Amino acid sequence: MNNIICCTLSIWFLLLFRLAIGQVAGEATPGKLNPEYVRDYKDLITARTYLLYEGIGFTINPSRTDINIDYKPNIHTKVGLAAFYKWFGLGLAVRNPFYARDNQEKGKSSIIDLRVNAYGKSIACELSYQDYNGFYLSNSGQVIPGWKPGDAYYQRPDMEIEAFSILFYYLFNSDKHSIRAVYIQNEQQLKSSGALVLVPSYMYTRLHADSGLVPGVFAPAEEVLPEENIIQGKFHNAGFSAGYSYTFVFFKNFYLNLSLIPGMFLQKSEYSSNSGKIRNQELALLWLGRGALGFSNKRFFAGAGGVFGYNTTPLPIGNTNFHVDMNQLRIWAGMRFGIKK
Repeated sequence: MNNIICCTLSIWFLLLFRLAIGQVAGEATPGKLNPEYVRDYKDLITARTYLLYEGIGFTINPSRTDINIDYKPNIHTKVGLAAFYKWFGLGLAVRNPFYARDNQEKGKSSIIDLRVNAYGKSIACELSYQDYNGFYLSNSGQVIPGWKPGDAYYQRPDMEIEAFSILFYYLFNSDKHSIRAVYIQNEQQLKSSGALVLVPSYMYTRLHADSGLVPGVFAPAEEVLPEENIIQGKFHNAGFSAGYSYTFVFFKNFYLNLSLIPGMFLQKSEYSSNSGKIRNQELALLWLGRGALGFSNKRFFAGAGGVFGYNTTPLPIGNTNFHVDMNQLRIWAGMRFGIKK
C-alpha cells in the first residue's frame, strides 16, 4: 500500500512540475490577464538586490518537562542579486561579508542551500535543497546548569540536517490575482484581489548525529524518555493543502499579501534513539503561511516577504514532539528597464 501511495504521489508531482515549467517557458496564457487588475512587465528586465535570511532549527519537546531543547546552526544574513526576463530568472546569494561571525561562542556551521522556482500564471513550483552541518544549543541558559551570558553555547559539530522539498501552487482567479506580482515582481497588482490556492507537496528530511541530542548535563535529564533522545532518522511527508491568498492594494502602488494554507500530510518516519530503532506512520495537520508587504510602479519596486512553516515537520513520538522548522525572510529593492533594440 505504501509503495502504491509513493508511486502515485511521484507521478502527480512529475506531471505538475512539467505543467508548471511549460507554463513559464511558453507563457501559455499571456493575453488572459485582466488589465484592470494586473499589469504585465515581462517584456522588461526585472532586476533586484536583496537580503536573505533562511533559518532552520531542531527542537526536542520532552514529554515530562516544560524545558525545550532548541538547536540552531550558526548562520547569518545573505546578500544577493537576481534578474527576470520573460520566463527566465537567475539569482545568486552569498554570505553577508559585513556580518562578524561568532564561531567561538556558537561554533562553525557549513551550509548548502539551493532553490529553483518556476512561476506560471496559474501554477507555480518551488524546489529546495538544504544541507546544514554544525549546530549550537540556542537556549543553553535553560538547559545547561551554570551557563551564563558570555559563555560559549553548547555545540554539536557532528549534527547534520539535510532536507529536500517540492511544492506546487495551483491558483484560481489567476487573471485577477497575481503571485508573480508579489514574489518576483515582473507583474504589478493594480486592484485588491484574492484567490483559492491548492498546494500538493512533499518533503524529505534526514537528521544525523553521533550520539543522542539530549545533553548529558541537561538538568532534568532523568525525565527524558530513552525514545525521546534521538540520534538520527529519516522522515517523509507528503500531502495536500488548500487555502486562500489575498493581496490588498492601497495608495495605488503599495500592497500587502497574506496567504494561509492548512493541509493534511502523511508522515512516515524511521529513526534511532537511545531505545533503538523506531518506525512510525500517521496523518498530521500542517500549515503554510506566506506574506509580503511592498511598493511597486512601472520603474521601481521594494518590499519584504517571508515563508513560514511550509515544511515544518512535527514528529509525534509518545507525548512529545520533535520539530524541524525552516523559515525564510527576504528584503528586496529593484527596478525594471527595457532592452535597447
